[in-house]
Amino acid sequence: MKIKLTILTLFLLFPLSAPHTGYADTLFVFNPEAKISKITKVKTELEDYLKSQGINADVYIFATPEDFENSAKRLQPAAAIVASYYYTMMKNKYLWNAVLAGHKDGAKFYNKVMVSLKSVTAPLQLKDKSLAAVSLGSSSSYIDALLPPGLSARTVRIVSVSKDIDAIMALGFEQVQAAIVIKENFEKLEKINPDVVKNLHILQEMNPIPYPKFVVFPESAHTELFINAFKKILYKEPTKEVLKFFDITGFDSE
Repeated sequence: MKIKLTILTLFLLFPLSAPHTGYADTLFVFNPEAKISKITKVKTELEDYLKSQGINADVYIFATPEDFENSAKRLQPAAAIVASYYYTMMKNKYLWNAVLAGHKDGAKFYNKVMVSLKSVTAPLQLKDKSLAAVSLGSSSSYIDALLPPGLSARTVRIVSVSKDIDAIMALGFEQVQAAIVIKENFEKLEKINPDVVKNLHILQEMNPIPYPKFVVFPESAHTELFINAFKKILYKEPTKEVLKFFDITGFDSE
């Protein structure tokens, strides 16, 4: 049930009257928890917003780190919005600098939990079992970053879903043996539909996870333009869908 999404290759050509027509920057996006159905809309709205801020940019949205890395060699991006684990994992390779951090109503971290059937009492019991998680593409590095010690993407069967609610429902109907979800979403379902989760429990709480980072590559010539644009982006139309894509309400200084 893995989902493989190919790199988007749409280009938006700006008219000659647009500001800063002497260049076109490239902005990469890698967010393993993205909503697949919104990718084209997010790309268009983000390019349009950046244009309104005086930045000509082609936006590429990737499903896997492999696609990201292969394309980085060819396209030499100026900046990127990436999952926090990926920023940390690749900072020595790309020498990129995190200049902004996503936040949700001021909070810079979110909490995930591993939920399981009550018959499962320790994470290591999930070896060779099925686990549901929101995961765009087939990024084993992302899954490995989520799993507790002793488990990996090679020792559990990952079922990719598009929303936390789908992961919890699959677990509630025992289609999988565990799920990794945002704690707030599990608690919300407990209140709304307690029958679905009555045989489930929180097996383990994960370490707090930072929201995505906005990073610039060493070659970036327009860092300040990008910083100013993303600091001003608002959680309302026409950019609300862009921020929802990252499950944040804005960006602030790192």
